[in-house]
Amino acid sequence: MAGKQVHGHRGCRGILPENTIPAFLKAAELGVDALEMDVVITGDAQVLVSHEPWFASEYCLKPNNATIIPEEECQLNIYKLPYQTIKQYDCGSKPHPRFPGQQNQPAYKPLLSEAIEAVHTFCKNKSIAIPYFNIEIKSTIAGDNLYHPEPEVFVKLLLKVLAAHNLEESVMVQSFDVRPLQVLHRLKPTIKLGLLTEDETPPEKRLQQLGFTPYAYNPNYSLVNASLIKLLKEHNIYCFVWTVNEPKTAQRLLTYGVNGLITDYPEVMLEVVKSYNSST
Repeated sequence: MAGKQVHGHRGCRGILPENTIPAFLKAAELGVDALEMDVVITGDAQVLVSHEPWFASEYCLKPNNATIIPEEECQLNIYKLPYQTIKQYDCGSKPHPRFPGQQNQPAYKPLLSEAIEAVHTFCKNKSIAIPYFNIEIKSTIAGDNLYHPEPEVFVKLLLKVLAAHNLEESVMVQSFDVRPLQVLHRLKPTIKLGLLTEDETPPEKRLQQLGFTPYAYNPNYSLVNASLIKLLKEHNIYCFVWTVNEPKTAQRLLTYGVNGLITDYPEVMLEVVKSYNSST
């Protein structure tokens, strides 16, 4: 892998509404190496780009522009709704309380296939490099058959979309849930897989839970230290850390030897990486 990578987290959440086509196009225009996005499954078995399997009160509005209260968001279950209904929710106009610089505009949750096609068309028209897709499967044991199908079904739906766009060899699929990664490893052993982690579970134990050596081990940035990077390098495992928004933090992580930064502010991190690369 040449150089350090920048992955636009949910597109470029610091600039434009997360997991929307405008955010992905902007991140591609900025020059990210990869577009990080999350996928869930709709009631009519389509692969949808969304961080939650419901409509988050923090940044979504109902089809009539009514506010969603936190107590009801889980009842607005994407896994129980057809895509034509999902598309009527606005997840871009409401100001995001944690991203005051975000440029709000009406936006809907796109199908993964829509996002892929939009990015490819945009990049070809602009004659710019097409980023690869870093796709996170959002699933939990507790959510099986409630907020998403079981891992085997989920994975097969995703693989069908990737195959239709000839992307099986040029994506990374990541998850906190080891189960879909295990299914992917069995069904498509050549696909690049990333194991996400966010707690103090020792990396050796997390890798043991997975049961095979993944392409990447992707921790929260607070868990990264020199010993972790040493361990991963010994096993030829890449490391993409999330969610890195502060330049000083990014510089420290790059010095440790991480392979890439997943960030809400790709325009900032691209400059940090450029500076780092020129000084090494």
